[in-house]
Parts: sequence; structure tokens; C-alpha cells
Amino acid sequence: MDEDGYITIVDRTKDMIIVSGYKVFSVEVDDKLNKHPAIELCSTVGLPDPDRPGSEIVKLYVLLKKGFEASEETKTDILKFAQENLAKYKVPKIIEILEELPLTSIGKVDKKLLRNK
Repeated sequence: MDEDGYITIVDRTKDMIIVSGYKVFSVEVDDKLNKHPAIELCSTVGLPDPDRPGSEIVKLYVLLKKGFEASEETKTDILKFAQENLAKYKVPKIIEILEELPLTSIGKVDKKLLRNK
């Protein structure tokens, strides 16, 4: 929010995740979690919440840096980092570690492919 009270959206609205009525911008979550020492690159998407019609849950896809192991311990560490650095409703409910993230021709993470995965 700027000094005049205006809010500027810096992410695509289709990448916005609605969690129990709260708006979660994936770029905000990605930027924060990319600071974790084990994460090379990550991307968040919204998946339908089976318990709350019309709501979504946050899913995090992670590409680890070399030297880090894809284990439950690593996922737990990433989750703890998220809980310490994000609002509760922005914390990913599902974390999936991938060997590689799908990229578009210009080098951005292909969220459309991740959503349909």
C-alpha cells in the first residue's frame, strides 16, 4: 500500500490463491521461500480445498540446491521456515520436491503445467 492508500497488484490475478476468503499472491510466497538455504527455485499454486468449497490450499513445488536431499526432514525444515516468515493462511499445506521445475520458453516457471499436474 502506498502513502495514498492504493494497493498495486504485482502478480497475475490468475495466480492469486483464495484461502478461506484471504487473497494469497503466489509471487509473495515464492519470494519469501526462495530465501530458504535449501531452495534453488520454488513455485506456489492453488489447488481446490476438498473441505471448503470455493476455497483453495497452497501447494509448493520446490527445486533443491545441490547438496540437499529430498527428504521428509527437508520438507519439515521448509515448512518451519514458512511458518516463521508467512501469515498462517499463506503457509503451504503440501510441499512437493521435484527434480526440475517446468519452465516457459523465456525461463519463467510454467505455473499452468504445475496446476494441471
